[in-house]
Amino acid sequence: MQPRSFLIALSRLRQARLRWLAVAVAALGLAGCGLGLVYPRLDTVVGFYLQGLVTLDPAQSAQLERVLAGNLEWHRRSELERYSAFLRELAGDVEGGAGPEDWRQAARRAEQYWRDVFEQAAPGYAALAATFTDAQVAELLANLERRDAKERREHESRSPAERDARREKSVRRALERFTGPLTAEQRALVRAHVAASPSFVPEWLDNRRVWREALAGALERRDRRAEFEARMRVLVARPDELWTPRYRAAVERRTDALVELMAGLDATLTPAQRAAARRELLALAEEVQGLARRRG
Repeated sequence: MQPRSFLIALSRLRQARLRWLAVAVAALGLAGCGLGLVYPRLDTVVGFYLQGLVTLDPAQSAQLERVLAGNLEWHRRSELERYSAFLRELAGDVEGGAGPEDWRQAARRAEQYWRDVFEQAAPGYAALAATFTDAQVAELLANLERRDAKERREHESRSPAERDARREKSVRRALERFTGPLTAEQRALVRAHVAASPSFVPEWLDNRRVWREALAGALERRDRRAEFEARMRVLVARPDELWTPRYRAAVERRTDALVELMAGLDATLTPAQRAAARRELLALAEEVQGLARRRG
């Protein structure tokens, strides 16, 4: 049997599991309305373990499958009911009108949900990483650096106007998934938000370099079990402890801007838009609750 990558190992999980995982991720993303409030978390577990960045031998691939399957079962058993309740509460907030503090609290709850997911996942991933050979470590670190360099090139290849247009389109699509088409006034609010809160990709990429260096340092000492597990827990579940001051400030500015945008948009929702958003949130809550009852 030929060595397989993380991505290949992931693809062997049953489609039903992947479906409910995708729904759960969507549920958590709603706290940021798909606009990036949980964005700083997604370059840890998701980026590290699910993008085929290191080639595994057959035993490691089997270990990864067991870890992923266990994580998904824990998630189904322990978390999905919480997400469903959260979505129902959010639907109620939208129906009655949500202010800045409502949206900020939703973002905080989603952040805690993500932290819980990654805290639970970290030990299994650390155990797998502890089995890496020096060649696998070198492959992983080189691929991470290569991916970040590609991200930087793509970012720098676009003009500021092009970046703003892409972000505006992304934000508008995320919102219209729930509200239906935005009004001219609402599109103007989105455009003003994008103009007032520029991309922080440069800060993110600089912070990624810090994260990669911390990962390299941890992997160098993977033979020291307790120390390695502690360092991997930070890397996987608590990467904010490693954030640079510039990146932390950028994330906080973006969060404040998103909260302001959501509160501003909420005040302009038509009765039809409010009803549509409520229906979509309740439908997603029902789907999440159904998946929580389903095994496998």
